Amino acid sequence: MQPAGIAPEWDEAYPSREILRAEADAMRESIVEAVVEVLPAGSVLGIYAGGSSVKPWDTVIDYVPEISDVDIHLLLTDAALLEEDLERTFAVQANYEARFAGRVGARLHYPRPQVVVINRLLGDPAFMGPPRGITRTLSGRPHEEVRPPPTDMEFVRRVDRERLLEPRERAWAAGLPAHTLDRPSRYLWQPVRDASWRVAPTGPRVLSVLGASFDEAWGHNRTGVVERLLAAGQREFAEAYVGYYVAAWQFFRSGYQDGEAARSALRHAKRVLDLGFEAGRRSGGG
Repeated sequence: MQPAGIAPEWDEAYPSREILRAEADAMRESIVEAVVEVLPAGSVLGIYAGGSSVKPWDTVIDYVPEISDVDIHLLLTDAALLEEDLERTFAVQANYEARFAGRVGARLHYPRPQVVVINRLLGDPAFMGPPRGITRTLSGRPHEEVRPPPTDMEFVRRVDRERLLEPRERAWAAGLPAHTLDRPSRYLWQPVRDASWRVAPTGPRVLSVLGASFDEAWGHNRTGVVERLLAAGQREFAEAYVGYYVAAWQFFRSGYQDGEAARSALRHAKRVLDLGFEAGRRSGGG
């Protein structure tokens, strides 16, 4: 799958995707085992995996080492077990660190986990389930039962429009000059990483407000999102979207020393957010 040639193929110029995926899988397995071992028996109601680390990787934009997440969602009998108990949280973290080190010796990357306890989020209607088949149930109650996909497409589009117009995201983009002035070279890793979870959903949200169905907007990897953006006439947005991930890859491959790659990633990220805002505004959001 190659979106009109604007996303680089995963060829020999890039590290092996098979090894990278095996390392991401090893991190996920280590986290699951640590959670089950450290938390009290019966306290884990569900463990779920989603995001880019479990989707197909067709081109290099689909997974950027240490920028993309290994997403794990936890449903517990009591969220406070991990949200309020620092020592238990450290015990889980130390446990999966050790397990990962035991599974993977010399490695191409150290996968970046994102572990979220979803108990309180389930009360928010905007915390919608993904299309069926996107998230894996690793343990416990089926994900489709805990967090079913939405059925009201107008509600979905309204939420996606509001997220595109979110004032905090506008403020983050506007604050990049002050935030990056004293962050040369490897110190730019944090804003590049912070951009990731802002850029990634902006593509599906733009498709959504343009009228795509929920499955079309949210049911694909980034390569698929870019294909659909191009088909919708959003080439400028698609190029900025791809540009962020290509530059982030270059920053990773430089060992976080290539400051120009990081600056390029952030330029593209800001452009994605700016164009996303315009798409939300034109769709009737103000």
